[in-house]
Amino acid sequence: MVGDMWRWLLVVVVVAHHTTDGQMLGDRRCQTYDDSCSSCIQAPGCQWCSAFAGNSSNRNRCSSSLNSNTCSSIVNPQNKHQVLTNRPLTEVLKSEQTSRDIVQLAPQAIYLQLRKGEPYNISVRFRLAMDYPVDLYYLMDLSNSMRDDKENLANLGKSLAETMRNLTSQFKLGFGSYVDKVVMPYANIHPLRIQSPCTDCATPYSFRNNLPLDADYRKFTEYVRKTPISGNVDAPEGGLDALLQAMVCWEQIGWRKQARRLLILSTDATFHHAGDGRLAGIVTPHDGRCYLNATGEYTHYDRLDYPSIAQINAAARDNQVNIIFAVSRHGELYKALSDQIAYSSHGMLDSSSSNVVALVRDQYNLISSEVKLTDTSSTIPGTPLSIRYFSSCLDKGAAPRLTASCRGIKEGDEVEFIAQITAEDIPEDEARRSFTVNITTFQDTLTLQVQLLANCDCELPTAPGREPNSAQCSGVGTLQCGVCQCPDLYYGNKCQCSRDRSRDTDNSAENAAQCLADPKEGEVCSGQGVCECGECICNSPSLSGKYCECNSNLCLASTGMTGQSEPCSGRGRCDCGVCACHQGWSGKFCECPDAQSCIMPGTFDECSGRGECACGVCSCHSIDDVLYTGRYCEECSTCSSGKCLEFRDCVQCRVFRTGPLAGSACSNCTSRPRVLSNLDAQVEAGARLCTFVDESTGCDYNFTYEYRASSQDYLLFAQETQQCPEALDVLGVVLGVIGGVVAIGLLTLLLWKVLTTIHDRREFAKFENERKNVQFGTAKSPIYKPATGTFVNPAFAGAGGSQ
Repeated sequence: MVGDMWRWLLVVVVVAHHTTDGQMLGDRRCQTYDDSCSSCIQAPGCQWCSAFAGNSSNRNRCSSSLNSNTCSSIVNPQNKHQVLTNRPLTEVLKSEQTSRDIVQLAPQAIYLQLRKGEPYNISVRFRLAMDYPVDLYYLMDLSNSMRDDKENLANLGKSLAETMRNLTSQFKLGFGSYVDKVVMPYANIHPLRIQSPCTDCATPYSFRNNLPLDADYRKFTEYVRKTPISGNVDAPEGGLDALLQAMVCWEQIGWRKQARRLLILSTDATFHHAGDGRLAGIVTPHDGRCYLNATGEYTHYDRLDYPSIAQINAAARDNQVNIIFAVSRHGELYKALSDQIAYSSHGMLDSSSSNVVALVRDQYNLISSEVKLTDTSSTIPGTPLSIRYFSSCLDKGAAPRLTASCRGIKEGDEVEFIAQITAEDIPEDEARRSFTVNITTFQDTLTLQVQLLANCDCELPTAPGREPNSAQCSGVGTLQCGVCQCPDLYYGNKCQCSRDRSRDTDNSAENAAQCLADPKEGEVCSGQGVCECGECICNSPSLSGKYCECNSNLCLASTGMTGQSEPCSGRGRCDCGVCACHQGWSGKFCECPDAQSCIMPGTFDECSGRGECACGVCSCHSIDDVLYTGRYCEECSTCSSGKCLEFRDCVQCRVFRTGPLAGSACSNCTSRPRVLSNLDAQVEAGARLCTFVDESTGCDYNFTYEYRASSQDYLLFAQETQQCPEALDVLGVVLGVIGGVVAIGLLTLLLWKVLTTIHDRREFAKFENERKNVQFGTAKSPIYKPATGTFVNPAFAGAGGSQ
């Protein structure tokens, strides 16, 4: 029993110790703002004592621990809000509402008072209205290569309208077409070619609004069918010209203010962009305005350059238009383009656009199932406000997570967001700021009027107790908020010190006491400065505070190495040696990204729920003897297939009617995958992609799965077609092998012939050289016997001899 009592006593002492330490640290920080009430209340957590205290100094007037026992008049303005407009969310059935009556976001207007550095939370509710209006504008490339696609679209007009009417009865459909700028080198403007650029083709044009948005699908089919194909010269088309006009020409297109706006761009070609107009001598940048004439044709194609991607993005964001790039070729290019444009997506069409209805349905389902909040706080100059959003989405029992979006939303679902607003600074003009919170692709907005608390009421000229030229302030200063505000030539807690020494009324002992942080103990100016007329002059630029007690070097990650790092790593402000980090950063020196950097895009859990976030880096755990790795602990090194094997057979039987569960056994599968034309969007959103071979067909089939915390199950999407390898061309392979063997034989013979010829030529040249260099001398053959001979008879004595 005694041991327990001591343990409780120890806990109380420790808690009291930490509380006291924290209070002392807060008081020390607040003391640096002792000069005035307005500077004090701009320090988070600090309060000002406005009670006049006779001959006492201003010490401890700005504190984090004031109470009625220590001060009789405390100035501590609080963050607060007032709801100005709060129309109730729509709660009616489809047949009972009109688009003008729909309210999806509440409240609609709020007035806020904010202190610097103190976050304030407000609740925002969103409910997806039933039967919300949809405007769908189909923008089609009608160059000659899209002839088959146009015919298929005309035939599918009724099916497209019926599919969309199953999603909403308030549906309108429009049609526009484009080719390219009708100038060289984009189009052949020769008089003989411009009238008929190709077989059965009409005169080319840039963009034409063929059919404004209309509820009658038969008009859509009619206009698509009767709109002729045209042609141009180069491969890229003028799609961005047409896209911009279709978004900004509200009246001509017929966009409704309160409707979900979809714009489908269908093409098989690339696109011209800003700068390409110079090839035709068009150097004036596009101004982003509407230039359609009475017949719906774009008139400034020869005056303005193609718009930039940034202009397309701005138009989509400002007009809240969902762009769907439906292309049959150049998928990677349009995927990259979609990544640069707000509210856009992309999908692949068949070569003849026969799957356009499925593509539009799938993309609409993806778009309509997500709600995302954005705001204009960062786009308004001079608005030092930051805003973060938290929500548990559809998982009502879970704690709110840092996220601005929720997925899987259906008609009638309600989601609550917590908007956390912080005034990072107080601008010099101290004016009221106003910005809006928007829902992407909806017109509903929340207007926030923010008054930044920069001054105290006791500083107003009409404030009670305010006394100009007060005797308490040496007859030269103004007594307000319990302290003296001195004119330029005077300073000191009672304006007793003058920069003109002839007027100085300094009392050295009293003023020296003003330089002590603690009157009972401590050094003058914390031992880091000198006291001049009750005011500390610090020894170093890095020292600050009324008593030189604050050292900004303590906010440097490399303390004592000034110049080698910024205070608080450049991601916060230094408050008396302690870093107050900007939004998104934490740590002693603001060196750590917050937990948001540990959340994989498209998910909500830190480190995928399999690790801990430390300084913006996931430390992954081993769960059930399974080791997880990756930036977000999303990879499993020992389970390459994840749950792919678990879902494989059910997906195969339900989608393709094949596999080991085909037949009656398929009814036992609880997994019900949704079929899409492609799975790019799901993979990009973080779903796991699975690929297997259908043994009955020899083709690959793909599906994705994703865990949904709201329903505590897995959401499956399957690709509707299998990917089959092309059949082997046996004859081609045989002929290729035979040809290869013959070719190799001929090459071998040719090589042998070349080598032998070279060898023979070398030997013959050697022989000729030796033959030319041989030299023979003249001599008589030793075996030669002449036919005649001469003999001398020594016995013959005749004078002449005889023969």
